[in-house]
Amino acid sequence: MKIKQLVFPKKMTVDVEETDIPDTPGPGEILVENLYSLISPGTELAMFTETHIGFPIPDFAYAKFPFRPGYAAVGRAVLVGDGVEGISEGDTVFTRGKHASHTLLASNRAAYKLPEGVAVEHAPFASLVQIALTSVRLSNIRLGHTVAVFGQGMIGNFAAQLMRIAGARQVIGIDTVPQRLTISEQCGIDIQINAEQEDAVERIQALTSGKGAQIVVEATGNPQVVPPAIQSAAQMGQVILLGSPRGTAEIDLYFDLHRTGVSLIGAHGGRQADAVQYGDPDPYELLLELLAQGRVQIAPIHTHTLPASEANRGFRGLLDEKEAYLGVLLDLTKW
Repeated sequence: MKIKQLVFPKKMTVDVEETDIPDTPGPGEILVENLYSLISPGTELAMFTETHIGFPIPDFAYAKFPFRPGYAAVGRAVLVGDGVEGISEGDTVFTRGKHASHTLLASNRAAYKLPEGVAVEHAPFASLVQIALTSVRLSNIRLGHTVAVFGQGMIGNFAAQLMRIAGARQVIGIDTVPQRLTISEQCGIDIQINAEQEDAVERIQALTSGKGAQIVVEATGNPQVVPPAIQSAAQMGQVILLGSPRGTAEIDLYFDLHRTGVSLIGAHGGRQADAVQYGDPDPYELLLELLAQGRVQIAPIHTHTLPASEANRGFRGLLDEKEAYLGVLLDLTKW
């Protein structure tokens, strides 16, 4: 069968291409008719703008054009192959599918039946919440800690929400975009700091009686934000690099790390598996349950739903209009 999907043929260009996939799933496979997908404002924008750190590296296979984006989708299982358990034809499922009209999944572990209470439009956000979960699982968050999160874009907002669920006494959200700080407040984050209007390090010190935050999450990916993030941490605190840093930063190793005992932790999404302990639930099952319970807020973050045919508008909006664009869904039934 012929399907449609998005492709970046070159820098700053989004096209729709047609391709063929089998119309009958094999054993253990599921054919999904997609409904919505979520644009990733980190990795996908880095690929769209050709700023991904892997582009200059010849043997870095991921960062190459043409690139077919997408890893957060929801759809309807239209055909289910032999041996698939827990998913039936007609079920609505969350998948790590691309921005495409249909997806053929190789395993039922790649699809999760939506629990009752999860809005279809909210399900794709589970992929980005899962990335944010890395900051929790790699941290030593304890009941009563203060957490500061630099960056209140989608990943930073979700990290802040999850730190509250994990037991933080107070969570501080820092950004330079006023609307993102407003959304942060709407999502229940305790305190907001506009880093363009006041010194974030000084404010965090004041809020913590000079102790600093036990956990600091850097979620912007901007290397220049790393030094103030480190300076905001308490003695023996943790600074978690959740946003993929694209560049270098100058750090005073003695005063910022050695003397304070602060730990600097890389939190690429792929590292989450390293932190799994015996009995930890599957992250997507856990996060879909939190969405169903209303413990993770999606509605304030979901700012746009655009037809797949207007995907370019979504990518450009996330890049150039940060006051307005945050969570951008694509309607994969409209090409």
